[in-house]
Amino acid sequence: MQEKKILFRADGNSEIGLGHLYRTFALIEMLKENYECRLVTRSDSELIIIPKTYKVDLVPVSIYINDEPKWLAENYNTSANLIIADGYAFDSNYQKEIKKLGYKLIYIDDLTTIENSADIVINHSLVVTREHFQAKPYTKFALGSHFAMLRPKFIEVAKKSKQPKKIKEAFISFGGVDFYDLTSKAVEALINIKSIHKIHVLIGAAYKHQNIFEIETRNSNVKIYRNLSEEEVIGVMQKCQLAIIPSSTISYEVCSVKMLIICGYFIDNQELIYKGLKKNNVIFPAGDYTLYNISKFEGIINEVINSDISTQNQMLKNQKKLFDGKQKQRFLNIINTLY
Repeated sequence: MQEKKILFRADGNSEIGLGHLYRTFALIEMLKENYECRLVTRSDSELIIIPKTYKVDLVPVSIYINDEPKWLAENYNTSANLIIADGYAFDSNYQKEIKKLGYKLIYIDDLTTIENSADIVINHSLVVTREHFQAKPYTKFALGSHFAMLRPKFIEVAKKSKQPKKIKEAFISFGGVDFYDLTSKAVEALINIKSIHKIHVLIGAAYKHQNIFEIETRNSNVKIYRNLSEEEVIGVMQKCQLAIIPSSTISYEVCSVKMLIICGYFIDNQELIYKGLKKNNVIFPAGDYTLYNISKFEGIINEVINSDISTQNQMLKNQKKLFDGKQKQRFLNIINTLY
């Protein structure tokens, strides 16, 4: 019997963001004990964020996306390797070519706008159903928080209950790139609120703005973190009673740790998760972050601070309901149907 192998295909850099890579890392962490996992990424990806323990192969810059399926087949046995792809370059034509070559394919589709040929489609938004997707009759679906792409330690901490406390420390993270430098605006707003004693800021490897470092230099209550391990991220989050974040995968991580959350979106692929979080009453909805300045951030922060304790308590209870800790086993079960 052949060893079960998975090729994880994802890219990430300052132009496209790092979310595809981070979701891939979460899946690798869930599946690496049961499969031989190999990350395949383009050589212009932000390689520094890839855990050193991973097996990694680089797609040469000379290989264009239309030629990539053929390149994969020349380098990886089609019958021995399952492909899990996360990225908008892996469109309908790409998927058709991958399937023609004989690969089993899983695609993470967070936009629901293309015709899928994948054997399994993953989308962990809380509001999507099969009717949102164009897919083949054989396609299976892994949808909602039951298939949340969370790293294992977040799944474990999600099982614990938590009570709301007075807001003294805040957590801010706007992804690996933060195109609009929302980080600086949110931090400046928190600095203006005297009841906030400490501001913890997590930035990504592709974050290029300089203003936040000047803010940290001027304010002793601002601390910047970069390239933290899973355990370290959880440790920082657990110090905080408030988070200001986008509706990307980090919103699920913060819900796992549990705190009051200001959450909005700034790119299209965050809107479905945002709608689900809002519908399930686990966030203070901020809407479109591209409309935010320092004053607007101050307004919604004060709204959260002044919210009644029963509202806060219910939000934390709702967060606990999202994740039951069985995500890993569900992924194993559905992937095993392809072997």
